[in-house]
Amino acid sequence: MPHDLPRTRPPALLAVVVAVGLEALALVVAAGAGLVSAVRGAQDVGATWGLVVLAALAALLLAQAARGLWQGRRWGRGPVLTAQILLVVVAWTWWGVGGSVPALLVAALGLLVGVGVLLPSVVRATTRTGPDGPPSPPAG
Repeated sequence: MPHDLPRTRPPALLAVVVAVGLEALALVVAAGAGLVSAVRGAQDVGATWGLVVLAALAALLLAQAARGLWQGRRWGRGPVLTAQILLVVVAWTWWGVGGSVPALLVAALGLLVGVGVLLPSVVRATTRTGPDGPPSPPAG
């Protein structure tokens, strides 16, 4: 392996990676729905195409961040945490305009994944040590 990743990854890391993968998949589905809407002649085609591109790029970023986390790379934590904060803000706004159980589920997902990324076992598993990462702390 290219760095000191433990042979077994913590279960919390697996849960985070799966959840972020599902979020990326949801964004791909949303981009697809927007694409269909744009092709069928949406009211505001320019805005629809903009949202399709945004959703597709966000899905790509989340998928790459999940892959990075799985490979033990610390850079993946930033985009994942940012996405979870945005997810909670969107859910809060959705709740404020009459959202119900789905808004609560989205907020719970964002909170759980955000906390999961910050668990000590996940941070340890996603912190490189060795030649292309920060120096290992001195022994003793």
